[in-house]
Amino acid sequence: MIISTITACQRISIMTNNDIFRRVLHLTGVGRNKQLLVEIFHLGGVHATNSKIKGWRTSLDNPRSSHMPDAVLDGFFSGMFEYRDKQTKEGINIFNFPSE
Repeated sequence: MIISTITACQRISIMTNNDIFRRVLHLTGVGRNKQLLVEIFHLGGVHATNSKIKGWRTSLDNPRSSHMPDAVLDGFFSGMFEYRDKQTKEGINIFNFPSE
């Protein structure tokens, strides 16, 4: 069991699913292609509209945001893996990070 003590000066910062989703979109550049983003959700078994995606990529501090449920974030990651695997089979490397 881990026990932590927080003083009045310390601030806990917890990333929400919306924060994680927004950062992955920024990291991959997938967010620039709305049609591809909808396809990735579909591959992960999630029905997503452009309107829903806009709410999920918005910080929860904003009243126009929508909380992204765990199952939706999981579906997004599943869709990303599925999309990557499809592209790899066609000889396309979608993530161009250095191998070493």
